[in-house]
Amino acid sequence: MDSECIRKTAIVTAFTVALIAMCQELERPPEERKWHGKVGGFIPYEFRPPTIERVKEAYWNPYETRMLTPSIFGIGWAINFYALLENLGLAWQGDVSEESFLMPSESIKEVLTNGQQEV
Repeated sequence: MDSECIRKTAIVTAFTVALIAMCQELERPPEERKWHGKVGGFIPYEFRPPTIERVKEAYWNPYETRMLTPSIFGIGWAINFYALLENLGLAWQGDVSEESFLMPSESIKEVLTNGQQEV
């Protein structure tokens, strides 16, 4: 199978899953339509407009251990980069406040202080 055939198969599959998701929603009475859920109990879909809250929840969520979370729009999954970094052992331990994140560490303060004294 060449790469062009694989690409076309993936596109047809994606459109088919999206069509099934739309049909699932349109089969429900209008007041019961949520416009998000799963196709076949497995593939997530989300047709509501994206929000900042859902972007954060999908792409940087320290309270979720799964690396793949439902996408913020369309079908499929998003990557939770916090969980990815944590699983790779690169995430920091404990909570970090915005203030402590933006302030220089003690070693940086020392370098800055010593650099100014030498000049």
